[in-house]
Amino acid sequence: MNWIEGISEAIEYIEANLTGELIIEDIAAKAFVSPYYFQKSFSLLCGFTIGEYIRNRRLASAGKDLLSGNEKVIDIALKYGYDSTDGFTKAFTRFHNATPTAVRKSGHPIKLYAPLKLELFVKGGYVMDYRIGKQEAFKVKVNIDEKEKAIYYIDDGNLPDFMWFALGMQYEKEMPRCSLFKADPNENGKEFKTVEIPEVTWAIFKCCGVSRDEAREKTFARIKNEWLPQTIYEMRSPNYIMVNYPDDREEELGEIMIAIKEKKK
Repeated sequence: MNWIEGISEAIEYIEANLTGELIIEDIAAKAFVSPYYFQKSFSLLCGFTIGEYIRNRRLASAGKDLLSGNEKVIDIALKYGYDSTDGFTKAFTRFHNATPTAVRKSGHPIKLYAPLKLELFVKGGYVMDYRIGKQEAFKVKVNIDEKEKAIYYIDDGNLPDFMWFALGMQYEKEMPRCSLFKADPNENGKEFKTVEIPEVTWAIFKCCGVSRDEAREKTFARIKNEWLPQTIYEMRSPNYIMVNYPDDREEELGEIMIAIKEKKK
């Protein structure tokens, strides 16, 4: 067994025991080296200690548990090796920049810390800011023009942000390629009907990079290759990805939003 295979075995052992007791002697044994040599080599290779890696993986997993389940905070704390809620809350807040209560009640963004995957290079082990948001169901008056391949909607001033995005998803199968137009309710020749657009769940990621193009490309690659495989979610459709820029300033790299749903079990 070579070094890469050995440390990969050790990382797999850590992942399988995130909620159990992790002892450095047992971890190093998976790589068939001494604890001293393993810790020193791991730090040189990855740029952080094995202790930091385990702590960050546990806190990232705790964040996912808070968002996707109903476990009590104290139960999650004990699950990931913390003896008290206070100690867990302090560590959680330092890592996610928000308390467990804020994450659960207000949907504050949490951080992804992807598991390491050693191939010819090191992947994962970085921080990724994201949050889960929901757009409530809403009603809108529409007219579907199949001949023009268009959906016309009436904006009464109360429609939510990204209304057109959710509307497009609603009619994806019926009108897979169409345009959306804001309509005049008094326009002749068009009959409008009121439809209810179901709730949409979003995963929203802060773009990071040197330029908008680089940030958009790299952030989405991480979403696809690192974030989605580690969560209970999948994309609603590969067509429903949005890059939202807060304004026209070039230095604002914006956010990537993807419509998501829970994976089928």
